[in-house]
Amino acid sequence: MTDLLACRPRGRGRCRSAAAAAAIGACAAALFASAAGAMKPDFITESEMALIPAYCRDANTFGYGGTADTMSPNAPKWVAMMGKGFWSIHHYCWALINLMRAQGPLVSPMVKQNAREGALGDLGYVIEHSPSDFVLLPEIFTKMGQLQLELKRPLEAGMSFSRARAQKPDYWPAYFHWAVYLQRAGQKGKARQLVETGLAYSPDSKPLRQLLVELGGDPKTVVPKPVPTDSNVDPAAPPDTDVPPDKPRAKTSTAN
Repeated sequence: MTDLLACRPRGRGRCRSAAAAAAIGACAAALFASAAGAMKPDFITESEMALIPAYCRDANTFGYGGTADTMSPNAPKWVAMMGKGFWSIHHYCWALINLMRAQGPLVSPMVKQNAREGALGDLGYVIEHSPSDFVLLPEIFTKMGQLQLELKRPLEAGMSFSRARAQKPDYWPAYFHWAVYLQRAGQKGKARQLVETGLAYSPDSKPLRQLLVELGGDPKTVVPKPVPTDSNVDPAAPPDTDVPPDKPRAKTSTAN
């Protein structure tokens, strides 16, 4: 078992030797070992908790269980706000922590990929175990699409972003991230059309307005539309079928 104490910085936060750096890399691998299996990350720190949503502190496995005698005293508040999907939200919290850890400079590409794969499993768990109207599904589908793009799976990503938009037509990130991918892949016209649709439902979105300008459009010409009611939205709406190649042709500067 990896000695996690070897990960502690020496001196002014610097490792004294290549061996120490290797030890840190091994520690990172140990911390992510469970990610691909969609398991709770070990050694969660207070600084990590501060970077994830507040509801995570009261979710299952974060010091609490899911029964009446073990759940957080704040659980009823969260259930009232987001519904029964709260009882599976701990998997989303796990995914967020594992993905944060995967951003470390000493984390190997293989460990990064395992963390993303594990996060997809966690997101899938939340989707499978939550009601179809769970308020966080648009966010979760969008996060899934971003991970699928990072894993070079554009067809799956397009489906995830499409499902996010179907769940909540005015959820601008579901338009933005897919449009950026289309733009970088040379599908400028399609990206512009998608951004205009997003702006019609979310006219105050600054990222979409900026992206439309970069795509040669004018936000002032977009006519706002009323957000469709649940009865008019099909959660299984068909995704984008014209998926561009995996490798973008050119980079662009956009807000994230």
